[in-house]
Amino acid sequence: MACLPESVSKAMKDAGDEETGKSIEESYQGVLAKRADFIEYGDPEKLTDKQRAKLNCALLKQVLIHRAERLMVACGQMFETKNLYALALSARGHMEAVAVMGYMTRRLDSLIKGNIEFARFEEDIANGLMGAHDDIFTLAKAPVNVLTCVEHTDKILDAEFFKEKKQAMQSLYTWLSEFAHPNFCSNKSAFDLDKATGRMVLRKENEINTDYFQTMSTLCMSGSFLQWLIELFDTHVETYFKDEEPKAIARRSGSEERGDQDGESVSRRDDDRRDDCRAQEFCLL
Repeated sequence: MACLPESVSKAMKDAGDEETGKSIEESYQGVLAKRADFIEYGDPEKLTDKQRAKLNCALLKQVLIHRAERLMVACGQMFETKNLYALALSARGHMEAVAVMGYMTRRLDSLIKGNIEFARFEEDIANGLMGAHDDIFTLAKAPVNVLTCVEHTDKILDAEFFKEKKQAMQSLYTWLSEFAHPNFCSNKSAFDLDKATGRMVLRKENEINTDYFQTMSTLCMSGSFLQWLIELFDTHVETYFKDEEPKAIARRSGSEERGDQDGESVSRRDDDRRDDCRAQEFCLL
């Protein structure tokens, strides 16, 4: 299953961005290959604190992979339908998944180095999964702010990926936010100045401008960061929890079939909310 529609790949090739499209496809296939069917928790009462934390790490990784993979597909769909607003929102949502992965990877690094206690990390990883603001989730604490995650991800990327200060995440996230919010970049997507007539001419939906390709370039970089961070996250988990069992992940052979299923809309009923609350209890016990 491809990430980008053929029309989008062709448009990027025609614009001289063929390599960007190929990189996005490579990142997409990389995260798709890492998706699992389930995380086997078993009886939560029989888990040690470290076993539960290890399982929560595995589950959070899968949550972020699922989010990233679905949003990469959404970016291709939004490009094809010429919806720059939704394209920017999808790309920014992908970057937020990268930011949380980077934040948790850095917390694991601090845990390994003895800079934070296990109890603090245990709470961090549980909140990464089940943090919420809505009052209905009575067991939940507030999730870490996404801007804090962006800041921490920049620190780990600068130290170990770039080997110099770049603050790439902050720069890219700020740029995407200019389109995600009704600021100038977003607003300017709706009109052009016709100097000859002195008119502000509203754009039609059949136009594709450089903002589309810049947003896809941002997605390309975000995808590369995610693949690198997942590998580092896995290494840190294995380092700290090497003596903890079980391994816990079972894979599905036909993961390419997920696309249509994940795209189905699901109504949120009261029973669903109650199930969500029970899931919180499971991860937070």
